[in-house]
Amino acid sequence: MDSLISLAILIGLFAGLGWLLGIIGFFKALAAREEVRELRQIVIALMAREAVAERPGEPAMAPVVPEFVEPSPEVVDPAEPPPVETLEAVVVPPPVKPKRDLEALITMRWGVWLGAAALLFAGIFLVRYAVEQSLLGPAARCSLAGLLGFALLGTAEWLQRHEGPPLPGPLGRDQAPAGLAAGGIAILFGAAYGAGPFYGLLLPLVAFAALAAVSLLGLAAALRYGQLTAAIGLAGAFATPALVATDSPSLPGLFAYLLLVSAASLFVVRHTAWTWLGWATAIAGAVWICVADAMQVPDSWVAGLFMPAAVALNLFLLPAAALDHPVGRRLAWVPFAVLAAAGLLLEAGVTGSAPRLGLFLLSPLAVAKAVTEPRLDRLPWLAALVGLATLLLWALPAWVPTGEVLTIEGAVQAVLPGAWAPQVVQPLIIAAALFAVFHAAAGSWLERRAPNPLHWAALVAAVPVVTLAVVYTQVTRFQPDAAWAVAAAVLAAALTGATLAAAREQSLQRAGTHAAGAVAALALGCAMLLHDYWLSLAVALFLPPLAWIEDRADLPPLRRVALAVATLVLVRLLANWYVPTYEFGTGAMLNGLIPGYLIPAAAFAYAAILFRRRADDLLVAVLEAGAVAFAACFVALEIRHGFGRGHLDGRLDFHEVASHVLTAALQAIGYLYLARRTGRAVLRWAGHLLGALAFVSAVLLIILNPAFTGVRADSLALLAAYLAPAALALVARGYLADPRWRKALATYALVAGFAWITLQIRQFFHPGSLSLFDGRVEDAELWDWSGAWLLYGIGLMVQGIRTHERGLRLAALGVIGLVCAKVFLIDMSGLTGLWRVLSFLGLGLTLIGLGVFQRRFVQPARQAEDAQPG
Repeated sequence: MDSLISLAILIGLFAGLGWLLGIIGFFKALAAREEVRELRQIVIALMAREAVAERPGEPAMAPVVPEFVEPSPEVVDPAEPPPVETLEAVVVPPPVKPKRDLEALITMRWGVWLGAAALLFAGIFLVRYAVEQSLLGPAARCSLAGLLGFALLGTAEWLQRHEGPPLPGPLGRDQAPAGLAAGGIAILFGAAYGAGPFYGLLLPLVAFAALAAVSLLGLAAALRYGQLTAAIGLAGAFATPALVATDSPSLPGLFAYLLLVSAASLFVVRHTAWTWLGWATAIAGAVWICVADAMQVPDSWVAGLFMPAAVALNLFLLPAAALDHPVGRRLAWVPFAVLAAAGLLLEAGVTGSAPRLGLFLLSPLAVAKAVTEPRLDRLPWLAALVGLATLLLWALPAWVPTGEVLTIEGAVQAVLPGAWAPQVVQPLIIAAALFAVFHAAAGSWLERRAPNPLHWAALVAAVPVVTLAVVYTQVTRFQPDAAWAVAAAVLAAALTGATLAAAREQSLQRAGTHAAGAVAALALGCAMLLHDYWLSLAVALFLPPLAWIEDRADLPPLRRVALAVATLVLVRLLANWYVPTYEFGTGAMLNGLIPGYLIPAAAFAYAAILFRRRADDLLVAVLEAGAVAFAACFVALEIRHGFGRGHLDGRLDFHEVASHVLTAALQAIGYLYLARRTGRAVLRWAGHLLGALAFVSAVLLIILNPAFTGVRADSLALLAAYLAPAALALVARGYLADPRWRKALATYALVAGFAWITLQIRQFFHPGSLSLFDGRVEDAELWDWSGAWLLYGIGLMVQGIRTHERGLRLAALGVIGLVCAKVFLIDMSGLTGLWRVLSFLGLGLTLIGLGVFQRRFVQPARQAEDAQPG
């Protein structure tokens, strides 16, 4: 089993080593390619200058970087010099790509690298074999390992001095010294660790001195032998504790050793600018923190303190010159984030205060670094985010309030106050208070002195408010509590004082930032007192003040804050499954839906107008969309509330569905009208979406009409379900440019009007049930259908003649043809007596009249249109 584990570790190390070396080679290739490109441009420009200078009678021109454009078809003067592009193709031959010498690559590079790794593991496994066979004592094992390491270093130095001149090509330098030196450094690390923390042969102070000496030796070797030495040395140093097992592991000694290794690696980064080495060091340290979390031993707390120590090394060993480049700035915050993430995992899995103490220590480290280096003034924000996550992960045991409840006959009469907070909650509250006070104090002090005061002022405005929200969530689990609301009010008052102080100092942006924090604190206080839709209303009402502050103080970052607030309200009101359980009251119109949806819609619309004065961006679009969505939900929920007699759950009936279709269509036309007047894309999309929803629902109402389903429907419901939507569809055609949608709406209006006529006659004769399958169809009803359909067809024909729309006239003929079919197929056998006579008489007169209209009005008009030129 041990051999399998060792083999797996060996394979993993080779894979990691290959990955690191691949990255090194990739960046080296990119740098070389860039240098070749620049040299090539210089050569092209020089040749162009010489070609121009050789022309007699003309002054030489300075080289110009060519601008590659589309070639023109003009004839080229042969006396003119060739363009720079031609010079590049003719004078400068394309570089000959050297053949890849696979044999040399395998023997001179890959083989050397693998040989160095093999030497490293040979030394480690030799010591392990001696342990398993009890061949040597601990002192002899460590001594032999040290001698092996020094022997490898000596051999590397001898080869380095006797290397000879480099060979041409990428494999010109000998890789053997670097490989031997890397293996020697890693073995020396293992020997020092074995003699110190592992076997306890050395006193702690001496052991630390030995590890420090090896670290310095590794630093010197990496500076002399290059990146391969650093890569293999780092891998061996971090892998040695995993390969050498012990029955009583000492985590304090282990992490002290890892800290020294990290320091040595970061010293190399400081002097060589090998950024990959800094990232690899941070990742290796984070992996060991996760290993300590998985071990679940009593000493796991030490990993929590190793984390801020490693972060401090990364921050304070990073040279200031590195921050001039984006890669160097990433080298500041990427290790910070990686190690902090490992610390959060440790906090979630290990009991005790050491992990969270280490996480909280990141804040003073970040602030100290940001004070000395203003280019990293956003680093405290990352530390604050880590601290907030720590508070959120703080595990609290089950607890109950300490107050005493007085009851009389089961009814609560009073609650006697107890302690200000239960004992199990007090550490969390105290830690959160210290955390918030530190960030507020640091931000207040530096916002008057730092080059970027806005970053520090935002720290004052945001961190205490968010900290209070996190602790409130942890302790009360979102239950309303007046005491927490008082704390939010006190915080809002403090931020208001900071706003006034900044205003007196003529710092409008700082004042606006603190004012936004005060608004957020007030919103949080409302959340602590209110619940259900009142909470969403309170949060939505803070959007216009944020817009006003953003405008007066010139604070574009507040737009992101407002976007987050708007998103929160949208999710809470539109994607909240508990909305049907809210108590909105039983009033017909004056109920809780007004503060729950109508007022937030107005707040969103007003905030959109205010924010649009400075920029028309995503925030404005979200606010406009939110206003439209809240208004649509208000209308729909009011209808649901009215038909449900104060309840939002229950089944839908035909009357309610008809009301939804009608109101959706009305809103769609209204938004299309406003979009045409204002040009707002959100209103246009709102009109299209609501219109599509109304159209689909209206078509379903035609298919599932009361004549087929048998549902009850009075005249008002039929009017709202068919006739009114048909009229609105004709109005909506004027706002649509797509002819397909215009035709679809016209077709729907024609069918919906026909359906309304048919169902209204059915409702007049059978008000109880409109089903064709349950009730008898009377003779008068059949004749009324024929007569009404004929009148409908005649009306369509007259309108088609007036508007010169051939499609409308054809639709009229279709309706009349349907009447003809009904008369001859149904009325002839279904009607008797006078009803049959009247049916055929009306049909005949209508058909003759249509012929007269066609001859006298339609045909002359069409001939006149055809006679017009064009």
